[in-house]
Amino acid sequence: MAFITVDDSNRSTAVEILAEAFSDDPVMNWSCNNPASLVPFFELTLAPFIPHGLTYLDPQLRGAAAWLAPDEVLKWPFNLTNVLKMLKNSGIRGAYRMAVSGAATEKHHPKTPHYYLFAIGATPQARGQGVGSALISHLLRRCDAESMPAYLENSKAQNLPFYRGHGFEVIKEIRFAASAPPVWLMWREPH
Repeated sequence: MAFITVDDSNRSTAVEILAEAFSDDPVMNWSCNNPASLVPFFELTLAPFIPHGLTYLDPQLRGAAAWLAPDEVLKWPFNLTNVLKMLKNSGIRGAYRMAVSGAATEKHHPKTPHYYLFAIGATPQARGQGVGSALISHLLRRCDAESMPAYLENSKAQNLPFYRGHGFEVIKEIRFAASAPPVWLMWREPH
């Protein structure tokens, strides 16, 4: 299957797909203070992944994935304009929770070189049709070919079997706060 690399011409499509895919995500909704839309969140957070070339769409535009290769560093676009957008969308409580969430995930992020799956999602209409498996397998084959592990933070209990089915195992469960839903940190050794 030929995937479509995300660039400035199709970035909004990837943002829309991921915002829709994560709309029922308990951790995302807690972190962003149950916003009306997750589009502003993904507009901000997807941007630094795109230049690295590992953000892609399935050919029918039913799903998207964003990865970071080993030893690559993100340049987060935190500036006044973006902060104001997030405040408008999520309020002060949401902005605070996003900062707490970001700090916690960074604290627990493994130091061993690995491929990092930031986000993966399929449109609701495409769920259960193998889109997610095709998206994740695309880069996992590369992990295996390079003998490189992979890592992700899973924020939805229903997705645990999916990730386990692709070789990931839970290495730790964390919560960003006492009121927050759990996040499962997952690791996959190369096959």
